[in-house]
Amino acid sequence: MKQFSLSLGLGFLVNNIVATMLAMFVLNPLLNPMFEGMIRKQEEGLEMPSLLSGYFLLTLFMVIGYRHFSLDAKWLKKGIIWGLLVGGIAFIAGHLIVAGWSSMPPLPMLISGVIDTVATLATGILIAYFHRNE
Repeated sequence: MKQFSLSLGLGFLVNNIVATMLAMFVLNPLLNPMFEGMIRKQEEGLEMPSLLSGYFLLTLFMVIGYRHFSLDAKWLKKGIIWGLLVGGIAFIAGHLIVAGWSSMPPLPMLISGVIDTVATLATGILIAYFHRNE
C-alpha cells in the first residue's frame, strides 16, 4: 500500500510538473503560432479542477495498470515502455482524435501529443521505481 500511495501521489506531481514545464517552455512557444486564435487566451485561464482531475485519473490508471503490465525487463526499461505506451494512447491518439472532430490542425496536434508523452514517460519511470521490488 505504501508503494501505491507514494507512486500515486508523487506520480501525480511529476505528471503535472513535467506537463506544465513542457507547456510553458516547449509547446506554447513552438505551437501557439500554429493555433492562431484557436486556443484560449492566457488571460482566460485554465479550468483547473478538470485539468487536475484528468491528470489524477491518468496517474491512477498508470499506477493500477503498471502492476498488471507483464514485461520481463528491469524496472527502468519497464517504466519507460509503460510511460510511452500510456502517453501514446492518451496523448498522441487523443490529440489526433480531437483534431479529427474539431477545427484544430492535425500536425500541431500530433506534435503536441508527442511532446505531452514526455510527462507520462517521466511518470512511468517514477511508478516503476516505486514498484521495482514487486
